[in-house]
Amino acid sequence: MKTHTAMKRTLLLGMALMAAVLFADGADDTLITFSTNGAEPDRYADGEAVLDGECYALVWSKDGVFDGLKADGSPVDPEDRMILVAAVADKGHCPEVLFQISADRAASLANGKYGVILLDTREKRGDAVVPRGTTGGRLTMVNGFGVVTDQMRIAASGHTTIDELLRPKGQVADHNAVAAADVPQPRIKHIWLDGDNVFLKVENLGGFMRVQGATTNGSFVTMGGATNTDGDTLDVILVAPKVGSSGFYRVLRN
Repeated sequence: MKTHTAMKRTLLLGMALMAAVLFADGADDTLITFSTNGAEPDRYADGEAVLDGECYALVWSKDGVFDGLKADGSPVDPEDRMILVAAVADKGHCPEVLFQISADRAASLANGKYGVILLDTREKRGDAVVPRGTTGGRLTMVNGFGVVTDQMRIAASGHTTIDELLRPKGQVADHNAVAAADVPQPRIKHIWLDGDNVFLKVENLGGFMRVQGATTNGSFVTMGGATNTDGDTLDVILVAPKVGSSGFYRVLRN
């Protein structure tokens, strides 16, 4: 009995020491909290409320300006960083997210600024539109994004809350992702209207294609989700809501 009790005490002491070591290892880490309040739903550029499971991202920029995303999810500026991508949208907003950055990594990022963005990763799957989110923790397809917070410096240790920008109607993913320079873009062969939709017959180059519409040339927004095309010899028919009695349309591929 005494031996059993002594072994039990030794085990508990070992566990306590291990916990203390783990705590000590993380004592100098940086903790970042962010959220959106949800009083008005966050939205995509076409006005639709963000879907449950959509992504918000903690980003970092060396020069204090996050220059946006390519349609494959990579930053336009190679010196910008995606620190965390979290598929956490719930009931139209971002619930409180707490992210921990190791002391060593935080120190390496000390000269830049952090911010939060809302993503549009909508993908058409049959008759449904769902957030594609991430694959292995990484983005593979993005339609657009919106700036949720100012870029700000964060201490290399301690706990910081990044406050969202004050907007009366929630945050909006109002910036289009851009095509990578080395990705050929498809040719629109034919376009027609039917009811409330626009139909586009498009060259099938394979990859994700999304329709962008505008009431005036140059003010394009992504209309709904991207379609994953197979690169077959047959053309692809893409369907999107029309933007009005007249408008402009284009297709972006990644």
